[in-house]
Amino acid sequence: MLYARFQLRVSLLRLLMLLGVMISSAAFAGEYEWNQSAPVKTPLPGNANGKTVLFDVSHGATEGNADWVIDGAFSDFADALVAQGYLVKEYRGVDLNGDGRIQFVDDYNDASKVGLNEAVITYDAISDADVLVLAETNRPFSVEEYAALKQFVDAGKGIFFIADHYDADRNLNTWDATEVYNGYNRSDLSKYNLHNHYGDLRNPKSASAGWLAENFGLRFRFNAVDYKSGVSGIVAPSQVEGLTQGVAPILMAAGATLAITDHTRAKGLVYFSAQDNPVKWTHAKDAGLYFGGEAEGPYVAISKPSMGKAAFIGDSSPIEDATPKYRRQDSGATKKTYPGWTDPGHASVLAVNIVNWLANQENYIGFGSAAHPAGVLTAIPLADTEKTDPNNGQPWSQPGSGYNPWDEATFDNGAYAAPCPVGGCDSNGNPDPGTILSVSQALAATDGTALTVRGVVSQEINGIYGLELVDSNNSATGIYVKLEAAQRDDFNPQLNPAILGQTLLVTGTRGAYMSQPGIRNVTDIQIASAALSVSQALAQPQGTEVTVEGVVVSELNGIYALLLGDSASPSQTINVKLEASQRNDFSPQLNPAIIGKTLRITGKRDTYMSGPSIEYVTDIQIVGDSGGNNGGGDTGGGDTGGALTVSQALAQPNGTDVVVAGVVKAELNGIYALLLADSSNQSITINVKLESSQRSQFSPNLNPAILGKTLRITGRRDTYMSGPSIEYVTLIEQIGN
Repeated sequence: MLYARFQLRVSLLRLLMLLGVMISSAAFAGEYEWNQSAPVKTPLPGNANGKTVLFDVSHGATEGNADWVIDGAFSDFADALVAQGYLVKEYRGVDLNGDGRIQFVDDYNDASKVGLNEAVITYDAISDADVLVLAETNRPFSVEEYAALKQFVDAGKGIFFIADHYDADRNLNTWDATEVYNGYNRSDLSKYNLHNHYGDLRNPKSASAGWLAENFGLRFRFNAVDYKSGVSGIVAPSQVEGLTQGVAPILMAAGATLAITDHTRAKGLVYFSAQDNPVKWTHAKDAGLYFGGEAEGPYVAISKPSMGKAAFIGDSSPIEDATPKYRRQDSGATKKTYPGWTDPGHASVLAVNIVNWLANQENYIGFGSAAHPAGVLTAIPLADTEKTDPNNGQPWSQPGSGYNPWDEATFDNGAYAAPCPVGGCDSNGNPDPGTILSVSQALAATDGTALTVRGVVSQEINGIYGLELVDSNNSATGIYVKLEAAQRDDFNPQLNPAILGQTLLVTGTRGAYMSQPGIRNVTDIQIASAALSVSQALAQPQGTEVTVEGVVVSELNGIYALLLGDSASPSQTINVKLEASQRNDFSPQLNPAIIGKTLRITGKRDTYMSGPSIEYVTDIQIVGDSGGNNGGGDTGGGDTGGALTVSQALAQPNGTDVVVAGVVKAELNGIYALLLADSSNQSITINVKLESSQRSQFSPNLNPAILGKTLRITGRRDTYMSGPSIEYVTLIEQIGN
């Protein structure tokens, strides 16, 4: 009955406070809109394994210098999982009020706000995933959230807990990941005995007490240990479910270990060996290193408490990379993360092994059989020093003036969950006139805003009178455009079917059309050029999807990025952050021959290494040498440059980006396309849909001389005129005479 009354009170408070939250959101239109979309990384169609991994940011992962997000300093980890076939998503919480963003409301310090916080974990919200990654969670879970995590594991799923050393209180709220995961603070002060929503979070001073020990048979120690040479006591694969196969000693750059309290539910994978010489972390508040050797407890461990599984590691350093996305919450300073994923002591093999194990549901429960050997109890699972708090309930250091770790409104520009991006918001949150927005950004603008939007024509709307533009990166997101009379012949899909699939720049005013979000009073409409110059890209607002061409000037941040110069004005440069799969070919440090090449790069405008940048790069290709040919002409000679043959292109699934070389055999659909034949067997052909800017030169209908020429074409496999095709063509080069 008490629980029912509590739930009723929560429901009433939620209803009343949501009204206040919605009013507040309207009053500050535009704030928080810069970072509303959670990133998703998708495997190639032929490589998907049907399983999903969520990386949680609802309770941390971005505090202080941490940047454990799939498009930031955990991008190498995420990319490795995508290569394994996983769909990888960022998890932010539950949008209770339907305003499109996840808002953290402090229900920890203020019990009256219970039920309003959206940065929460519920079982329903995560139940579609197979694995949940919790990386340095710095805000405690509520009673209901701990129950949801346990339910997730009991349902046959897996959680990967990534912690750090004690006192990694990155957001200065007096909690670090070892405490959150254990289910209690190191302090026993009364302030940690909270209201019903969080419960009693005081140190129980017992190794077997606390959420983690009670449910998974182990706990994180409150130690802080350094051993950069690599923890080398790796348990044989046959004893630990095969997880240490191929694993070498693992870096520990200030981390924690665990203690096994129930060896039938948990076991260690990696320990300090007798040859290892770990030391106390320089800034440790207590002894730092308690026992040494195996007695310190495992650095990496697993648990099989029910149908599901869990895995644990005491440091983020061997998993992170040096490509942070966000700024610090407290100061706005640029973060610096460690290139652990490529360090000799990396945990990349082990991390992928762990996720594969977690995602594989197995029916056995616990350890202790021949097939699944039991673990080894930690001799002293709770050191005496762990029963006291050297910080006496205080944060690692005192927050600076104006910063409150429990209030997103105080977060500095460019930090995760901050109101504004690097550079700040304007007075009303609307875009500056003259900037080019994506469809998603245009939808976020208020009615009456003058704007220019870039998108792809998907269909006619209202007969000859309008069209729909969809977002270049998400065809499910669209906006209606009301065409003026003079624009309809050229741009309405009913009157000009060839406009379908074209990318347009539309200038007008945000307002409803056909009872849907729209653009009206269109003053200018044109087919977008294939790529921006570096100077033009620099003028785009952060968050804008861009395709830019420029010349590689130099490396940037080692192997992780490059500096791209404007072809016409090399002093104009932009930083380009490379994804892991792109570095071998395009990092000047790894491939010096790339310097001076002209690249076409598709990604998102952002800030990286304290300068304007392109990040989240989805496509990158060489289109010429500096001062040489950049496409649209005869390259001289017949080298196909590693392109696919027509036969090979036909074997690629729809949606695959391809570069194909073949011979022009005939026109197709009048001026709109051509038939490309395999150079070795001209009976094998593929349809190529030409963009409007390409037709005068490459349509056999308009330029018969192109027949018989060999072309190299960059585009996407699709279906056109009821046959296999290449569409969305970004580059055509003549490579033969």
